[in-house]
Amino acid sequence: MSVSNRVPDGLKGPLGAASLGVMILGLVVGYIFTMLGITLFLGLNGIEGISSTEALIVIGTGLACIIAGYAGWKGFMGFAY
Repeated sequence: MSVSNRVPDGLKGPLGAASLGVMILGLVVGYIFTMLGITLFLGLNGIEGISSTEALIVIGTGLACIIAGYAGWKGFMGFAY
């Protein structure tokens, strides 16, 4: 039995909207963190004093946000249909 079959019909709409919000927010924040981390790692940003390890942490955080955004998309598709 799938998750969407176990959720009451009245909650499917709000859960789908929340999942869509998680997707949009995760992808936007993930893209920003990933691009910022890459520029920090390559030294293309004007911020001084950031080590390569810290830049990799920013990249990892961005990728984790992108994965959360993908999970939000999968959740939206599960509740919307």
